[in-house]
Amino acid sequence: MEKFRLISTFFISFDLLFSGCSVEANTTQSGQVIKTEKQTVTFSNTNANFTMIDISFTDGRTSDSIILGEDLLEVPYTTNVKPFRLAMYETSYNTWYEVLKWSENNGYTIANKGVEGVFGDVEKENNMSEPGEKPKLVEMPVCRLTWRDVMVWCNALSEMKGLEPVYCTDKDFKTPLRDSTGVAFNDLKNYAIEPGEVDNPYVNTNANGFRLPYVKEWEYAARKRLDATAISGRNVSGDETGSAIETTATELMNGFSFTLSSKQNEYCWQRQNSASDGPSETYTGQDDTNKELSTKTGKSISGRRMHLSGGKLPNHLGFFDMSGNVPEWCFDYDVTYGSVYKFSTARGLRGGDYLNEIVGSRCSGYKGGALVGLAFGFRVAQNH
Repeated sequence: MEKFRLISTFFISFDLLFSGCSVEANTTQSGQVIKTEKQTVTFSNTNANFTMIDISFTDGRTSDSIILGEDLLEVPYTTNVKPFRLAMYETSYNTWYEVLKWSENNGYTIANKGVEGVFGDVEKENNMSEPGEKPKLVEMPVCRLTWRDVMVWCNALSEMKGLEPVYCTDKDFKTPLRDSTGVAFNDLKNYAIEPGEVDNPYVNTNANGFRLPYVKEWEYAARKRLDATAISGRNVSGDETGSAIETTATELMNGFSFTLSSKQNEYCWQRQNSASDGPSETYTGQDDTNKELSTKTGKSISGRRMHLSGGKLPNHLGFFDMSGNVPEWCFDYDVTYGSVYKFSTARGLRGGDYLNEIVGSRCSGYKGGALVGLAFGFRVAQNH
């Protein structure tokens, strides 16, 4: 597999903002509007290190517009996105575990400990590890997490790195939210939704700590090219060749017709290909074959499964697995683009997954879930 490389790189110090981070930036090219810099967040356990991509603009603009839901029958919604950072890969269990152990010794309570990947069909899924077990693999996305768990974990990571936590129990942002315990996902009447409670935290939008991405940031990272144009919301992330799904009868009746993708599986693990062996060397240098994973986990791994990060091609901005593999939590409530409603009984999920049809892996595809549904993973975001 040909490795993804930036055309030209240089290194700068970022010690004023991060503890144990380095930054790698690409030089500006003709026609380039979006600037991407790679920043590594480091831990004592090097397998836990992760890379973020810093998105900014080369022409002095303070934000960039995107049409959310573009080319879907849903009403499209134009919005602006400011510079931000987003993890290059879905959060690995290695990274999750390192912060989890720190949090347990520093006043945090994270209700669900996460697992190191899942395999098998619907209602027959098997965990590749026991919850909270010491990692056996490298770069397998963490899953089996509620939105609450992820939010509190982000606060722990922020404090661990000496940064300001984003999610707080008070409006003055003095007390970080440190407990993800809450009612069952289907106990709608008893969610902790008073301001500052676990299901409705105060959000310090100016904090420099780690957080969940907003839906508009996630879709921006999934669809934008370096020249600030965007691929269709119907496509899987990175795929230029066409729509992830065929034009529907309703769309034809309304005068729409879309070319079907010829390369979607080069970018996306989804129901039709996730039972295939992964590559013997991913972009992170890991062996993603069933044989290797079975040997390391001690389980007979077969059938549809999650895959190690970096087994498919990166998208235009250098992000991997934005479509497919693991559904990713976003911070927003799961409401329609531009909705007048501000609240929902579900939080936003994006990206689709290894077990469901590719329709859910479209860049603009909705995948609603319970407010705290226990099944999903995430990638880390941060203010610029």
